[in-house]
Amino acid sequence: MDNVTHALAGLLCADAAVLLVRRRVGRAFSATIEAPSLTRFRRAAVVLGIVAAELPDVDLVYAGPMVGMGKLGYLLHHRGHTHTVVWALIGALLLWATARWWWQRGLAGRERADATSARVAREGSRALLGLAVVGTLSHLLLDYTNSYGVHPFWPFDNRWYFGDAVFIVEPWLMVVAIPPLLWGPRRPVGRALLLLALAGMLALCWLAGEVATPVAVAVTTVAACWLLAQRALPAEWRPWSGLLAWVAVTTVFFVASAQARAAVRATVADGSLRDVVLTPAAADPRCFAALVVTATTTEYRVRTATVSPWRHLHDAVACAADRRGGDRNALGALPGVSRVLPSGPARTASDAVVWGDSWAVPRAEFSRLAATRCVFAAALRFMRTPAWAMAPDGTLRLVDARFGTGGGFAEVEVAPPSASCAVTGKWMPPWVPPRQDLLR
Repeated sequence: MDNVTHALAGLLCADAAVLLVRRRVGRAFSATIEAPSLTRFRRAAVVLGIVAAELPDVDLVYAGPMVGMGKLGYLLHHRGHTHTVVWALIGALLLWATARWWWQRGLAGRERADATSARVAREGSRALLGLAVVGTLSHLLLDYTNSYGVHPFWPFDNRWYFGDAVFIVEPWLMVVAIPPLLWGPRRPVGRALLLLALAGMLALCWLAGEVATPVAVAVTTVAACWLLAQRALPAEWRPWSGLLAWVAVTTVFFVASAQARAAVRATVADGSLRDVVLTPAAADPRCFAALVVTATTTEYRVRTATVSPWRHLHDAVACAADRRGGDRNALGALPGVSRVLPSGPARTASDAVVWGDSWAVPRAEFSRLAATRCVFAAALRFMRTPAWAMAPDGTLRLVDARFGTGGGFAEVEVAPPSASCAVTGKWMPPWVPPRQDLLR
């Protein structure tokens, strides 16, 4: 998930924490530390909420050059050890201790005595601790919702978990989160930044070519109505309404994803299905792009498809027509597409699934490359839909089709087997390959 969305989640949680503390301590809180102590507590909560929600991405500091593995280091170590429950809780405790110290250190004599003597200190400390834990765990939950995935239960479980439900920059999440924050206790600079983020997202909906025009109209209309509704809501309801709306949006996308997966499984009923990688259209749970992984005893194949979870509302043909930005998962950039093996079993298009192109190799080649090329085997610890093209000298251009096949961060060059192993002695994480089912 993008970092702006993570920050908005942290801000909503912070505003909710402040209101929760005020409600629990009642008049004592307002009478004794309304100013400046409450202001300082609010600042501590806001900073803590944002930092906690962003903390797991600290792995970007070392993922890549620092581990001496180039692109492979980024793939294996981003969303790595810091994106686990263990590290999230450790980080939350450190952030909580720091925020609590800062809040209480800034209180003057009488205010310090009032704030630390009774319910205020107890409730404030608990609120900051809960905010730190919820903030760091929210990062893991949000990253889980898309097709990139996380492995949160290390060191007890090293498997990847994929939500396949929410677009990585989802306009609806920003639309439901920003208005409740905008009318909260913000400084002018904060309000300006929030308005800029909302306006920027709406502009992208109209101009980036990723969102169909009717959907952009719906997003813009709801954003305007939600702004007005939040202005009329009592202050104590605003952050909770934002969090509930966030959960509602996410639930809709997960229900749609389950329906889309069921539609693909009903179409591929020959026992060859291994995985369905789903990415919704931006702001549109009616349409999903799919990468369908199938395998038999003789071949490994990846197919693209457009899927409609609710074909009676908007069928797959209409979804394909809506994709003005083209097929982001198209396999056409790989040499030998649909030529390495015959085109495979015919897949009949329907109003729920429209098939695109495909890429296939003998399954024995998949196993052989994993056994003889160490970089290939290492990359499989991340790649969910690996595909490759081989140069005349034996060098492979290996990509993960989830992120396109025309180059980018998920492309790795794999040297011929005669070369020395490029990852020997490197820091290799223990992640279970998503395509472990093909290596058995």
